[in-house]
Amino acid sequence: MQVLVMGAGAIGSVAGGLLSRAGHRVSLVGREPHMSAVRQQGLTISGALGQYHIAGLAACTQVGELSGASHDLLLLSTKAYDTESALVQALPLLGRDGLVVSLQNGIGNVETIVSQAGDGRAVGGRVMYGAEITAPGKVHVTTLGGELVLGSPGRSIPLARIEALAGAFRDAGLPACASENITAFLWGKLFYNCCLNPLSAMLGVPYGKLGENESTRAIMSEVIREVFDVARGLGQTLLWATPEEYEGVLFEDLIPRTAAHFASMYSDLRHGKRTEIDALNGAVWRLARQQGLLTPTNACLTLMIKAREKLVAPGL
Repeated sequence: MQVLVMGAGAIGSVAGGLLSRAGHRVSLVGREPHMSAVRQQGLTISGALGQYHIAGLAACTQVGELSGASHDLLLLSTKAYDTESALVQALPLLGRDGLVVSLQNGIGNVETIVSQAGDGRAVGGRVMYGAEITAPGKVHVTTLGGELVLGSPGRSIPLARIEALAGAFRDAGLPACASENITAFLWGKLFYNCCLNPLSAMLGVPYGKLGENESTRAIMSEVIREVFDVARGLGQTLLWATPEEYEGVLFEDLIPRTAAHFASMYSDLRHGKRTEIDALNGAVWRLARQQGLLTPTNACLTLMIKAREKLVAPGL
């Protein structure tokens, strides 16, 4: 396949790099100095998915630097707030039958892809690996909390095609599977992110510490109950029947498997970057207000992160 990765930070570099290693033609669009290092020295991937050095990747900072080749696959790993602008730039380079895959946090990304590219080209991806850029051209996979789950939110894409795409990721070394109910998995990732990202970011601790502390466990339990209320109000099918069932999964399985991982939001705050809080707890709060529901814990976490963005100097 001819693959274009938009927003090639840590997550996108891992996906694109592994696909390139498997023989696909991959172009990365990301930020300096990472792109220059990848272009000149190749990409090094280390950590939970293995140790690799991949040369021959096209890497640039602007879509305009690429040729007009018709791409088969567009991987979006931008921040949620950049989804629409990334699509505007990249869709002209996507072939008529090409697919757009969201490898992003939060809810709303797939809906934006559908509005811009059509339901028959939109693929949701539930990502459960964590990664960080340790130096330009070097990415470390910090944790693997589960398979990459892929699916067509409107079921307009045949399941066999989604399974073939998942197979391409598996062949590249990234565990992946297809699902006919990808929206339930995306909401599952929302639960995980809403519980862990803002607390890890504000407190400066990895996920394992949050699971060990009585106070943070209590906060996360309230977050879970509020997100369940919002999802039920929307008629959304979930992977768990009750908040208590998901709590067991989070505290007994997911957090232990990703205990050493820091939220990417923590890095965003330390480097003075805008966070994705509006697509996580902020989205829950917004959807709750539309239903006349109260979600005070998600609202408070949203406002605390927004205040942290404005009031505290980067690096502190």
